[in-house]
Amino acid sequence: MNQSSTSVVKEHSYSVISRCEKKQPVKVALMGYQARAYQYKIKALQSNLCRLRKKTQSLKQRLVNAEKISNDVYFQHVIANMKKPAQIFIQMQKQAKKDAKGRRFSTEEKILCLSLFKKSAKCYRLLSKYFTLPSSRTMKRVLSKIKISEGINKIIFEKIKHSMNDQEVPDRLCTLIFDEMSITPQVFYDSSADKFSGFASNQDTAFADHALVFMVKGVKKHYKQPVAYYFTSGLKKNELKELIKSVIKEVLKTGLIVVATICDQSAVNVGAITELIEETKATYIRQGKEWQKDVLYLYGKKIIPLYDTPHLIKGIRNNLLNKDLYYTVNNQTKTIKWEYFVQIYHADKAQGELRLLNKLTEEHINKAKINKMRVKSATQLFSHSVAVVTSHLAARGEVPTECQQLIDFTLLIDNIFDSLNGSSYTVSNGKIYKGPLKRNSPHHQLWKNAITILKTVKFVNKVRLTESIAPSVKNLIKTIEGMQTIWQILNKKYDMDAVLTRNFNQDPLENFFGSIRSYGARNIAPNTVCFEGAYKALMVNNMSSPHSKRANCEEDSNECLQNLNFYLKEKIDCTPVASENINYNLNLEAYAQLNENDAGQSNYVCGWVITKCLKKIIKKCENCRKNILEKNNNINNNFIRRKEYCNKRWLCYPNAEMEKYFKSIQNIAVSVLKKNVSKNNIKRSILLYEDLLIECPFRCHIHKVELKSYFVDITLNVILHSWTRSVNRILSGKITYDGDDEMKKSAQLYFNKRIHYKNRK
Repeated sequence: MNQSSTSVVKEHSYSVISRCEKKQPVKVALMGYQARAYQYKIKALQSNLCRLRKKTQSLKQRLVNAEKISNDVYFQHVIANMKKPAQIFIQMQKQAKKDAKGRRFSTEEKILCLSLFKKSAKCYRLLSKYFTLPSSRTMKRVLSKIKISEGINKIIFEKIKHSMNDQEVPDRLCTLIFDEMSITPQVFYDSSADKFSGFASNQDTAFADHALVFMVKGVKKHYKQPVAYYFTSGLKKNELKELIKSVIKEVLKTGLIVVATICDQSAVNVGAITELIEETKATYIRQGKEWQKDVLYLYGKKIIPLYDTPHLIKGIRNNLLNKDLYYTVNNQTKTIKWEYFVQIYHADKAQGELRLLNKLTEEHINKAKINKMRVKSATQLFSHSVAVVTSHLAARGEVPTECQQLIDFTLLIDNIFDSLNGSSYTVSNGKIYKGPLKRNSPHHQLWKNAITILKTVKFVNKVRLTESIAPSVKNLIKTIEGMQTIWQILNKKYDMDAVLTRNFNQDPLENFFGSIRSYGARNIAPNTVCFEGAYKALMVNNMSSPHSKRANCEEDSNECLQNLNFYLKEKIDCTPVASENINYNLNLEAYAQLNENDAGQSNYVCGWVITKCLKKIIKKCENCRKNILEKNNNINNNFIRRKEYCNKRWLCYPNAEMEKYFKSIQNIAVSVLKKNVSKNNIKRSILLYEDLLIECPFRCHIHKVELKSYFVDITLNVILHSWTRSVNRILSGKITYDGDDEMKKSAQLYFNKRIHYKNRK
């Protein structure tokens, strides 16, 4: 290689850091202005090259320093004692000097930030100003990668099955918990999937106002896992029965062993469980087997139905508000009236500042202030302290002796609650029933006596003097009997010598609902979109969410059995399969007669769509501009002229041909939406009619196909989103409707019915 070529290689070797030597001025003959211009360019390039070499050296040095810091022993010692999220957060700050678009975050970092983002988007934006965090748009993209839908998601069950391969049999034992959560009925259009969301799974045209969630909870091992959810409206017992069977079938396929179902005592839940029991009874009788009371036999497994104990205690308290309770203990019939609790409260309150029942307040006693949904106010009333104080005050003559009749029943309910809510393997504070259930534990004798007493409990209406047995009492007896059966199964079949009874209530699911409501700071009634977003975020970050102090259940430390991180770490083809069913529901007569009032709004929206087309497709194509923009003053564009802020024309003015094309698309869309609207493939059905009935006005050979597709797509998105916004405003009562759109009429009827129900309450 000669000297000239060597100098060229050296001059253009940008990766080599060398000293920038000052070049001797090049002697150039007087070749005029052009030669001098090239000489200046050469000097500028040499100067730029020198600057880039120095910058490269600086960046490399900074990278080396950063690596030294991250690998430094002292730095590692400092972060070693931090929790894992804190370590991840500090590692992210190493990218502080990088450009925002040049930062790259790991999957763990994105998951951590996702939990912050879903907790409060406003707070996340504030943190992003001071710390190095992924953008909000990145967080939304992370959620969009997780393609789960209502119902059974096969891939989640496959992952659970894979994780169960190396688990021991006792670790596979679980309960199936299910409950509904109230949500706000709203309709949304998902343009990426071409479908409407917000409708119930059990009724195609009903607005979803509840979310039904199924969760499995470990009996021995501390895990919980939401396995399916459904959006419902007026769920019936037959529908719930089929859902329970389908979910149990999929859960059993994973290797998990379902030993019990747990739910509250709503009429639908009790009805579904009763029908499943009747089916099992009929199967036993056909096979000539001995029938065992209140047992489900599904897919070769014996499953015990239980009811959530905290809800049962709350139900007994609610019945006592308006009825007198009669029960028999030691062959003596005793009566409990609500007035007894009121007298005890006032007698204790009169003691002064230092009270014996300092936890009791007006929210426990005053019927107008009692929150009937709060479990805590019921369990604190049926407590050991209330029974002891009642005996003490009666002995002192500060309350009537009749109040002593509530002592035995109050102690019984307190002991039953402790025995069915034990969470520790040790006994603390003398509460022997809070310990684990064992072969020789006192639980067995307590339950035997409790069943005897509870079977004598009756409620008498204070006005009609009619006698009844509350469902809460009957279901409490069934739950105690069910726990006795479960102990026999766990002890004899699976050789378990100790069981924590708190694993057989629905607190994990209640905590999950509380976490969903807490996302977005306070979202007590999320819509279907918010529910799914929170559901996915909780499943990704292992359901890490703070426990509310005023939650209606105890905090649990269970971890997710299988989170959704595999959606982010693995390449999974989770694209939803598009349905080929297209609903041909265009009413041609209505389409021909459709002539909605237009005060210029159609042209204004059409102009906005054209603006999008100019930026995205047309750009500087003069043929397209002449084809779609106004040449002469169109009277229908007067509203657009009035919208201008100054004399210059900033807005787009569609010509008459584009005006007609836009209105034709609008008429087809409105006609399709007015009757028998389909949840899926709505845009595809409109496009089919558009191709058949409307002539395309675009003439440009270069942009015709792309421009037509983009124009129609944007137009339909605007119309469909506008339609869903109108439906949601009707559902919330912001506007009223008396037209001929079937879905909007249904929304108005739903709102009227809900308002009537609230006023009646």
